[in-house]
Amino acid sequence: MSMSIEDAANQALEVQNATNLSGVAHSFAEVLSFALWPEARELGQGTDWVNTHPISKLFVSKLVDLSEYQDATYGKMYCEVKELAKR
Repeated sequence: MSMSIEDAANQALEVQNATNLSGVAHSFAEVLSFALWPEARELGQGTDWVNTHPISKLFVSKLVDLSEYQDATYGKMYCEVKELAKR
């Protein structure tokens, strides 16, 4: 399966009204696998290019929004997840 950068950009725009974190994550995974990474390889680019691409940033922004993430809570979340992982 392949996806054009234009299609990936349209998906990034469409998910901005989404309310389902899982759906956004699945769409992002498809965009990464079928559009951004193929484009990166074609352009001789790597992880930094994919990570900082505007499409990636827009998806990540929506994921942050849906999870109601705040920087101040990172340490608390980390400790809670560490406890869940029994580490």
